[in-house]
Amino acid sequence: MRYALRRWGDVEGCEDVVIESFLVAWRRWDDRPDHDRELPWLFGIAFRVLSNQRRSRDRRDRLFTRLSLERGDNDDDFDLVNVAHLRTALERLTDNDRELLQLVYWEELTYREIALVIGISENAVGIRITRAKSKLRGNLSSSDAGVAGHATFEREAES
Repeated sequence: MRYALRRWGDVEGCEDVVIESFLVAWRRWDDRPDHDRELPWLFGIAFRVLSNQRRSRDRRDRLFTRLSLERGDNDDDFDLVNVAHLRTALERLTDNDRELLQLVYWEELTYREIALVIGISENAVGIRITRAKSKLRGNLSSSDAGVAGHATFEREAES
């Protein structure tokens, strides 16, 4: 639940993600890995469920925006993106880049565990994380007031 909540935000949506993830895990129970690899396996399932949920949400949001524009609803006071600069910078990353950084910093997985979750080599994980950090730094520096978030990320990235 914490994995989903940190990525999705609202509790109801997270409950759906958790339920669907465990349904998939139950159906694939015979395919589960050894005990020490079960958590990355579950994270991998949840990652795919979240990706599907995110795509559905994005399609719904695009439809809502299109319909609002067609109807002429122009509420200038309504700000769709009123979030912290770090969250904004993270959202500007691709789903895969964001997921890699979240697996490293939020879930505290090793590169080896991340390789199991994503289904790529451990070496590829290192390369992709380096690139994702670089993109995040660029997003933070391009935001108007992202200096504080940038400094915080820099300190965490160095440790």
